[in-house]
Amino acid sequence: MTSYFTPVPLGKSLPQDNPHAVSVSLPTMADVIGYEENDPAVVDRMESGYPRFFMNKLVGVLCEATRKIHRIPDSVELLPLMSHQSLSIVERKFASAIKCVEEEGCVFLLVEKGSDNLQEIKDFIRHTGILLSSRKAEDILFSKGIIPVKFDESLADEKEASVSVKTLLSEAYGAGLVENIFLANSGMNAVYAVFEAINRFQSNTPRQSVIQAGWLYLDTLEIIRKYSNDSILVNSVADPAALEARIISEHDTIGAVFTEVPNNPLLECVDLPRLYQLCQVYEIPLIVDATIGTAFNLDVLPYCDIAVESLTKFACGKGDVLMGAVILNPQSKLAGKLHCHISQNLVEPYARDIQRLAVNMEGYAARVQTVSGNTKRILEYLEQSPAVSRVHSVLHPGSCANFQKIRKNPDALPGLISVVFDKGLKYYYDRLRFAKGPTLGTEFTLAMPYVYLAHYDMVKTPAGRAALERKGLHPELLRISIGTEPADEIIRALKEAGI
Repeated sequence: MTSYFTPVPLGKSLPQDNPHAVSVSLPTMADVIGYEENDPAVVDRMESGYPRFFMNKLVGVLCEATRKIHRIPDSVELLPLMSHQSLSIVERKFASAIKCVEEEGCVFLLVEKGSDNLQEIKDFIRHTGILLSSRKAEDILFSKGIIPVKFDESLADEKEASVSVKTLLSEAYGAGLVENIFLANSGMNAVYAVFEAINRFQSNTPRQSVIQAGWLYLDTLEIIRKYSNDSILVNSVADPAALEARIISEHDTIGAVFTEVPNNPLLECVDLPRLYQLCQVYEIPLIVDATIGTAFNLDVLPYCDIAVESLTKFACGKGDVLMGAVILNPQSKLAGKLHCHISQNLVEPYARDIQRLAVNMEGYAARVQTVSGNTKRILEYLEQSPAVSRVHSVLHPGSCANFQKIRKNPDALPGLISVVFDKGLKYYYDRLRFAKGPTLGTEFTLAMPYVYLAHYDMVKTPAGRAALERKGLHPELLRISIGTEPADEIIRALKEAGI
């Protein structure tokens, strides 16, 4: 594994020298702010970025080639989609046909740059993760002679890759048949497919509201808020009283409950067995995002109807595949009823992406075990550091008991820690000798100024910062995704930064 304890220049892909990387180096807070402000001095140097927020370079080249082939004027924006299934999802949501062109199975929406709904369509594609795969773009560019070679990487056999990935997930979650596993174009596509399945299932009932149990990942929040008739955020999951009271008093109008175990970035853990028992009483679907906890650390599926996972994170480990999964609880009657609706908004991943993921997932269980051991060591160190004023982890007293209920073994620890320092984030962030950029779950330790990248508009104003604080999100919070390097090396880098 490449060492990432040496400074990675601004804009370099993470992992380095990989055209399919899903992260990018933002080594200073000035770079982070420049990225958020769309400063050309920062953005123009970026080789990669998280694909739903930054167009992959190979996809960009294919867009320009498509523009020339079809003689599309500069006044028209090209929005690349994975497939005709992606197109049907967009047209269904906007209840109209959208002009497009096709290149070898890829669909490019054509929207005038001054159009009133351009931003809304772009946001929808981003939220739902139905965008074009970089590997599919690369294969098309190679077949047309636009690029001379394809990136050299290990791939599993195409005929076996999908079954291999599904079998591993089924065994880890205890999902039984591989038919209970759906692969999706991204983690957010998995979330959206389940969300829309619930909407269809509840369409002729009074159950039109969705409860968000605890703070959820940004785009999960956006999907629920934008595409449900009503959403209810129950902010803290450490005390179940407010959540349970809401469900009991409003069960006739609740269509589903969404939660993360643990959540991102505060690492709070809901009392999942207790919550599921209550949801079963009122026949309310409970959906759990298990991305951070993983099925190797936590026993999630017995206590929900459906689990979703971003396979881009710990499952991949390399940070070079965008993909998600939907996992159905074989014992859940509600999951069985939702099953037939899920595929309508699910975009199948590209074959080469599945082949790459299958190779990466061969080390999934061992990687999680190593990360768990490292996380224990790093937590012990951070909790004793005078530079740290607050540590968020699954062992926080407020919800540790909840975590223990679903922990698979005494050594299991999700590899994510969030910290607040005694000084402003810039002081330590700029000195820290970690890889620094978006995403999590990479085999190399990765630091991310989460609130700046996820809620920058709020960070910029005193009122926004105050609102974040009320929700328990300190604006200067640093999220650290623990890697598989020796724990002593990770601690040494923290010490050198003054932490």
